[in-house]
Amino acid sequence: MRVIGRRKRVLVLALALAGIVGACGSGSPGDSQGDGGIQVIVVSPSGSPTPRVRKTPTPSPSPEPTAVPVCAPNPDPAPAKLLQVEEPKPNAQVQFPVHVRGWGSTIGQNDRGVALSVVDIKQNVLQVNNLPPQPREYRVAPAGIEVTDFTRPFAADVVLANVDEPTPYCLWIYLETTEQGRARGVVQVPIVVLPQ
Repeated sequence: MRVIGRRKRVLVLALALAGIVGACGSGSPGDSQGDGGIQVIVVSPSGSPTPRVRKTPTPSPSPEPTAVPVCAPNPDPAPAKLLQVEEPKPNAQVQFPVHVRGWGSTIGQNDRGVALSVVDIKQNVLQVNNLPPQPREYRVAPAGIEVTDFTRPFAADVVLANVDEPTPYCLWIYLETTEQGRARGVVQVPIVVLPQ
């Protein structure tokens, strides 16, 4: 009886296995003579995959160089209609000689010109130059300057010694000084002088 029970179990297992193989089919779809192997069908979801949201780091902006506050507060700003400095531009990086040029509305009267002072970051005046007016013929005054019979350009090359590293300076270009020696009608131009 035990032998019969075992045979029954083996027979039931064989029939179950045959049923599974029959349910799965044999061979490829539409093939009537299959090769007797088991075919595994994998069902994948239809449609396009949902993209993953990725948090990409935003690059931090590179810091822009900030101008060194080398110029003290302007004691008496000159109106643009009276005095303009065209070169160098504020915060320009330059080498010696620094070419300074501009226009004054009345600097041709009595050939008075302008004064140019070079001031360091500690507000020490390193150099003072008197710049006479230049001839106006064949030159065009900048926009905004008040053109009179005495409107003239000015220019100079500034040289300082012992500049071994980038050094900030403030150029003061002014029309006149008071009896106490204070500048009046001032245009300030901060620059950085690079060593040669």
